[in-house]
Order: sequence, then structure tokens, then C-alpha cells
Amino acid sequence: MRILRVIGSVLLLLSSAYTREIIDMSGKKVEIPETITKVFGTSPPSTYMLYTIDSSLIVGLNFNHARGNNESTNMLDSRFMALPVVGGLQGGGNNMNRETLLSLHPDVVFLWNNDASSQLAQYLFESSKIPSISVDLESVESLPKAYLFFGDILGKQERAGILSAYATAALEKTQAIVKTFASKRAVVYYAEGADGLATECDQSFHYEAIKFAGGINPHLCATKSGLGLEKVSLEQVILYNPDVIIAQEREFFEKVKSDSRWSSIKAVRERKIFLVPKVPFNWIDRPPSFMRLLGLRWLTHVLYNTPDVNQFTQEMKVFYKLFLNIDLSEQQINQILGHV
Repeated sequence: MRILRVIGSVLLLLSSAYTREIIDMSGKKVEIPETITKVFGTSPPSTYMLYTIDSSLIVGLNFNHARGNNESTNMLDSRFMALPVVGGLQGGGNNMNRETLLSLHPDVVFLWNNDASSQLAQYLFESSKIPSISVDLESVESLPKAYLFFGDILGKQERAGILSAYATAALEKTQAIVKTFASKRAVVYYAEGADGLATECDQSFHYEAIKFAGGINPHLCATKSGLGLEKVSLEQVILYNPDVIIAQEREFFEKVKSDSRWSSIKAVRERKIFLVPKVPFNWIDRPPSFMRLLGLRWLTHVLYNTPDVNQFTQEMKVFYKLFLNIDLSEQQINQILGHV
């Protein structure tokens, strides 16, 4: 019996030598493997951020990317595109295939702080002995710290540090531009849906990038759920009379220009309607990913009508190369920005 106890103690010591305790971004203590080679993100914000650090670590997707934009498909790593679809907890829901996830044997799972309830996460991961780590990705201002956190967890400090430094500089540059153009801040209606009659409350994280870039949200309300997409009437939008309209859907973007019902709105009259770029991931929202760092630069460019087009396209090239290892051509830039 004594020998068995000694053996057990030795095994415990050996196992603990290969694990470490961390405190995640929600303040929870989590014991994780010392070396991590396989990870899963429960929603696109975390999955996409992991992709920029080391896509080879990701074991599963939240949805089938092959069904999306062909431009995006061609830009993404072929191994990533071929990964099994696991699902996720995005939007407070659960479409995750637990059996598929378990078969992939991830070392850790990353939870976006805005993911499903802790009880659901506990059922899915803790009961399966998979360490779950919460990461704060809700605010664009959290991205520099989140990159450093990912780097420490994954042993990718150098790569994550470079991306974090870029994120910090992008935020500082945006704040400086907004300060310079403080007297020219625009009322910005965020048009969602094919009819443009869904939007976000002023405190919604879905509007957060536009707000950070200096946009003034006229839709003052309390968010009903994390999903957002608050329905409004055209009469409300006419009363808001926004200076600028940021459109999520191309269908609305194309038809609103010639729709007489919208013609009295200042943004429509002055042709200040802009379609959010979405290649390879949405630059602003849905999901609110690391692409917001470039989205902020685009927003300040269109909101304040800054003339430095060449400087902006050069920044696009730098961003795509740094974060996604993509060498953008002029044709791709035009396609992404909707010029052709």
C-alpha cells in the first residue's frame, strides 16, 4: 500500500510538472498544459485572432467558410479551410457539436467573454476535462492586451507582441484623428439587414468601432439582447437625418441610392453611404474581430473625407501582410473596397 502511495505521489508530481496555473481575463484560475499544440475558439472573434497568431494550432471551425465570399476563401490558409466544423457558442446560443470537439482533443478552449453562460461552458468543457479560458475581446481597446494574453498562453510571445504593438498604434492613431476632427464628428446611422431598417443602440458593442472612430449614434436606446439588430422604421431614420450611413449589406447599399423613400436623408442626398468591407473577415462587426483595427482606419477615412487614399491603401497592404500573410494586389484592394 505504501508503495502504491509513493507511486501515486510520483505520478502526481510528474503530471503537475507539465501543467501550469494561469488566471484568465475573467479572473478565473485555470490549469492548462505547459505546452499547447491544439486549440479551439468557441466563436469567430477568438478563432480569427488565433488565426493571426498561428493558424496551425486551430483544430476546428465555427462554421463552413467555403459557403462565404470567394474572395475570402481564396485568401485563407487551405489547411484552415479544410478543418472540421465544430460550431460554437456565439450570440449566446449553442450550435456546438460536443462529440466532434472531443474527438479533436484540444488542449484548451478559448471562450470569448461574450459567449454563452458560464453554466453552459462548464457543462461543455469542465465536465469533459478541457480547460476553458475566457478572453476579453468585446472592446476594440481590449485587443492589444488580448494579443499579449494569447501570446503568453500559447508560447507565442514574440508574434503576439508584434500584433499587440500594431493594435496599440492603430488605436492611438484613431484617437488622434478623432481629436483633430472633433468639430466635424458625423451622425452615423448603422444600417443592417437587406432593407437597412435594423441598427444598434448607442451603447451596443456592435456599434463600438464606429463610436471609437468618432461617429455619433442617433439611436439612443437600451440594448434588448447581445444580438442587437434593433428594428427601426424609415420614419425614424428620416428624423435622425444622419450625415453618413454605414451599410452592412450590399443589397441595401445598392438599392438605397435610387430609393425615393430615402432621398430626403442627408447621407443619401450627399452620397455618403459606405459599404463595410468584409474580406477576408468583416472590418467592423458581425463578428467584431481583430479586423476592426483596419476598420477604424477605414472609418476615419470615410467619415472625415481624408484625401490620403494612397496612404490608406498602403496601410491595407501592411495590415494584410502582417496579420494574414497576404500580399495584396491593386486589383484585390479595389475589389475589397468595392471600387470594381
